[in-house]
Amino acid sequence: MAREGVKQINITMAKKTHDIIRKAWEVEKTDKKLSSWVLEILLLYTEKEKWLKKYAPHLVYVGIDKNGILLRDRHLKDSIVEVKLLDNRLWCQVCKEKNCMHIFYSIGLSHIAKVVDPERDIHK
Repeated sequence: MAREGVKQINITMAKKTHDIIRKAWEVEKTDKKLSSWVLEILLLYTEKEKWLKKYAPHLVYVGIDKNGILLRDRHLKDSIVEVKLLDNRLWCQVCKEKNCMHIFYSIGLSHIAKVVDPERDIHK
């Protein structure tokens, strides 16, 4: 039942998505209800995205390939920067470093979870 003065909405999602989220929630072993846990994650994601835009407004996520993230860097005349996962470390193809702004920005992106190290890819 809704609390007085609190507007609630329902979110519809595919069963497959729900199952993935529920499994992650069960692994977390939290005392929070599933809905509260999901809401907290959504709020944290929103805050993180806002922080990334403030911290590095010149960087924009462009896309992902199998083992890297592509960024557009306005400081480099809108050049595309590749951040690759090589030997279990992120590596900036432009800066030739493992500790640059592009790396730190990439770590903050949720898309980083989909990057695969070709040297450690068990699905080859």
